[in-house]
Amino acid sequence: MTPSRPAASGRLARLFPLFALGALAGSAALVRAQPLWLAPAVVAVLLGAAFLWLLLSVFWPAKADRGCPACGREALVRMDPESTRGLRCEACGHRDPDASSWFLAEEEGPLEEIVLGKRGRGRR
Repeated sequence: MTPSRPAASGRLARLFPLFALGALAGSAALVRAQPLWLAPAVVAVLLGAAFLWLLLSVFWPAKADRGCPACGREALVRMDPESTRGLRCEACGHRDPDASSWFLAEEEGPLEEIVLGKRGRGRR
């Protein structure tokens, strides 16, 4: 079974060559013009974007997507409570033993026991 991909990502992927050509043309124009204000502006924009990304990640962390790729219902659960791999849908029975269930495990409680169990060490 092939994993489903959002339709928007396919449309954006088709536009990538145009973005790359636009970036190349823009960079060539900037090199020819050599504006003195450009280097500090680019550094400021990059630092600002990194800081904004950090703030967004802190205040709106990622959440587990429990939507089933087969039926679309919010019914995904972990296959094994002792692992962070494998998902199954309680609604339609869809199973994906290779999918990551890390976010689901993180929502259910501390991951310390799972990680230590994978390493072959228990809690002492």
